[in-house]
Amino acid sequence: MNLRGGMITVLCVMPVLPLTALAQRTPIQNLLNNPESVVYDPPRCRYLVSNWGDGNIIAIDSLGNQTPFNTEMDQAAGLHIVGDVIYAASTEGSITGIVSFDLATGTRIVTMDIPEKVLLNDITSDGSEHLYVTDCDANRIYCVRLSDMTYSILIDSGLGYPNGILFDEIGNRLLVLNGGLASRPLLALDLADTSLSLVVETGFNAIDGLSVDNDGFTYFSSWSTDKVYRYDSEFTNPPDIISEGHSNPADIFVNTIDNILAVPNFNGNTVDLIPLLPQSTPSGGAMTSEISLTTQPNPFRNEITLEYQIPSCETVRKLNIFGLDGRLIRTFPDAGEFGELTWTGRDENGNTVPSGVYIVVVMSSDEISARQILKLD
Repeated sequence: MNLRGGMITVLCVMPVLPLTALAQRTPIQNLLNNPESVVYDPPRCRYLVSNWGDGNIIAIDSLGNQTPFNTEMDQAAGLHIVGDVIYAASTEGSITGIVSFDLATGTRIVTMDIPEKVLLNDITSDGSEHLYVTDCDANRIYCVRLSDMTYSILIDSGLGYPNGILFDEIGNRLLVLNGGLASRPLLALDLADTSLSLVVETGFNAIDGLSVDNDGFTYFSSWSTDKVYRYDSEFTNPPDIISEGHSNPADIFVNTIDNILAVPNFNGNTVDLIPLLPQSTPSGGAMTSEISLTTQPNPFRNEITLEYQIPSCETVRKLNIFGLDGRLIRTFPDAGEFGELTWTGRDENGNTVPSGVYIVVVMSSDEISARQILKLD
């Protein structure tokens, strides 16, 4: 199923919304080149994406505009923000190791090489004191002290191709995906004594990114299935399918400000945005939705007609319009079983919204249907 164009009608599986240059009225150059990692910069309402292919870090604003943030590296992997600094991991080229940049200006601050590195990948932190960095091919995790940018090997045994990594403050532990061990487990590394314990066996090959939402639900991606999965706070197996149809989904990131899951498509040179909308059915099945939704004209300038039909057995019916950054722009509660609405491009306060891509989402008790619309000047 191709989730990058046309109607998205799936049960419980969230709509995939590509954040690319295609959202623009005038085509612009796509600067993504094997995007590996993505993070969100709330003060500036932008995503920052690392390019494995050329080392550039690209900034993408809420309308999909892409601009270079920094172009000094030759290869870039994991990204992580601490305060006003963004850290990047790099293994190949003239600038390698852990590299820090001023988040406001993109200026490089410090480069701390790790001579014994083999393949640096993901990064997390315990707040403001330490970074933790996975080295997939060396089966290691490094600890970087932020006060003086020095490092040590935290652990170098018991891991198997450690990739995605998260800091769990409550448990004072690191959660680490291990794609090179049998059953492809998510392991916990106790920071008090560096002991390892099993959290859950994912069973999926080519597991990559790891992130968490405001409710303590844990998300991970798999290249072998091109899907993103979610565990509840108890890590109940099997995990729910949250989105599918990606192209080698790499280091995912949950934007907890806007409840958006960002998915870099390594081989697709795009970043998909998935609104983490409420789900009343936890099974995660991928059945076809019976909700229909059409929009015309699309693109539009002054107004657009939204036609929908929701099964009569559904008790909850709602139509919402979101911005590409996840903000709720307009809501039409209690939409009824079927009907036709006209949106004049104004928000809840009656203000005209700027040109750009918006998302129309029709929700029922159990199902979601979504479509992208483009507002022109």
